[in-house]
Amino acid sequence: MPHGPSTTASAYTDKAVYRRLLRYSAPHWKVFLVAVLGMVLFAAVDTAFIRLIQPLTDGSFVHKDPQIMRIVPFAILGLFVLRGVAHFTSTYGMAWVAERVVLRLRGEVFDHLLRLPVSHYDKTRNADMLIKLTYQTTQVAQSGTTVLTALIKDGLTIVGLIAVMLYMSWQLTIVALCVAPFVAGSVRFVSKRFKVINQRLQASMGGVTHVADEAITGRRVVKVYGGEAYEAGRFREVNDFIRRQALKLVASSSGANGVVQLIAAVAVAAIVYLAISGDLRVATPGTFVAFIGAMLAIRAPLNALTGIADKLTRGLVAAADLFQFLDIAPEPPGGTLPLQRARGEIRFDNVRFCYGGDEVKAALDGVTLEVKPGQTVAFVGRSGSGKSTLLSLLPRFYDPTSGGVILDGRDVRDYRLADLRRQIALVDQNVVLFNASVADNIAYGVRDQVSREQIIEAARAAYAWDFIEKLDNGLDALLGQNGVNLSGGQRQRIAIARALLRNAPILILDEATSALDTESERYIQQALERLVQGRTTLVIAHRLSTVQRADLIAVMQDGRIMETGRHADLLAHNGLYAALHQMQFDDV
Repeated sequence: MPHGPSTTASAYTDKAVYRRLLRYSAPHWKVFLVAVLGMVLFAAVDTAFIRLIQPLTDGSFVHKDPQIMRIVPFAILGLFVLRGVAHFTSTYGMAWVAERVVLRLRGEVFDHLLRLPVSHYDKTRNADMLIKLTYQTTQVAQSGTTVLTALIKDGLTIVGLIAVMLYMSWQLTIVALCVAPFVAGSVRFVSKRFKVINQRLQASMGGVTHVADEAITGRRVVKVYGGEAYEAGRFREVNDFIRRQALKLVASSSGANGVVQLIAAVAVAAIVYLAISGDLRVATPGTFVAFIGAMLAIRAPLNALTGIADKLTRGLVAAADLFQFLDIAPEPPGGTLPLQRARGEIRFDNVRFCYGGDEVKAALDGVTLEVKPGQTVAFVGRSGSGKSTLLSLLPRFYDPTSGGVILDGRDVRDYRLADLRRQIALVDQNVVLFNASVADNIAYGVRDQVSREQIIEAARAAYAWDFIEKLDNGLDALLGQNGVNLSGGQRQRIAIARALLRNAPILILDEATSALDTESERYIQQALERLVQGRTTLVIAHRLSTVQRADLIAVMQDGRIMETGRHADLLAHNGLYAALHQMQFDDV
């Protein structure tokens, strides 16, 4: 799969990923700065409160100083008011920036999904792409907010408290800092552990969505074939794997916190022993209480910094995966040649195509065919003969491995891709309808360019109006997911109406009448006979009754065109087409 030049291994190291992630915050630097100032104020207030312990203890309890006893309560009240303001400012500000980052990142991921080539979707599960939009962007948001808050607010709090400790007793502070290397070592070990587990979790989340999506989408098959137990087993397996990985994260995090607490307790015990034994003298009782208070107060921000290892690695793993996805080369924009409206002259020139670079077995092998403007050309043959693959080359869902597809005398790769696709209307064998109104589905892609009357006209031409006007709210009726409230034939006729409304010079009908009953099929055939005038129409059909009036029929087998001609001529030739015709009609 092609990647841009930035997709080297060094581009996805933790530092590179975090720097790239911070660039998403750069446009919001003013709000970020306000949030940082709030964190600085929060750390200063916490430090000042600990510093107050010394004059409070010595002045109030030891010396009974009335001035100290009057001032300290108001000072404490003021500090807590400032602390509340600082907490709100920093928390809300960081959350605002984080949500803006996620908004932009999620938008970029979705936009990129739309620009990826069809070949990417052939190799990737839908669930894996949906996870990027939901789970992974959320992980990035949580890590961004929590990690930066901990690094700045808790980091500054620790620095301030150490400064207080140094002021109270530099000797005791040196003793306390002797445990720092052990804390750093435990954090480093746990961070590496977190990264491995989080990578497994990120990969497995797509599995949960994939299994659930298959079971929901194929619910009818699951119920008819009694597959509930099998699907439940699949889901239970992947769900249990996630449970085990999550417990490993909790165990690692809890273990790390326990180690840090034990190390801190050892330091506190050593300092209390040294102070009580007289080996290290402390100036006043208030000084000692303030020093111990600072040491105990450090535990909370220290635990927060220790705990960010999990969130940081989780966010970095998610961000790295998102950036690798965003660095996949999008579908190229095509050539530079503009195209207003094609005449519809098409030529397949010795086309060869292999899926996934498999040169051994070609899906198309040396296909050559000329289609004149305004002709209706039908492609028939057994399943897997290459009919749909051949026509997918015209809108450049794929490009030929060799040979070329020529439109109006120029290779389709010379045209701007958007211009090329505007020339084509498609009715695929797998009808896709959106959870929107009937009108929005028929006018998909041209909603702002057509009137309601034109929508109704297209619906009538596709023989869809008879059932649309009977729906509650008519054209404004919501269809549900993929038109679940309609029959197969009704969905197919709405798709045909959509193609007709586009009024493109080239019409591709890939099994367009496959889901219609005999009566509806007859109506559609009558509508198409009027509407194909002046339009090049390419038809793929298994039911030969739908293509008997085509200007040209191309019979395909094993990726090659074996016969071409009109219906009567091909029957008289008594070849492959005649054999297909005999199989379909002899038993009727």
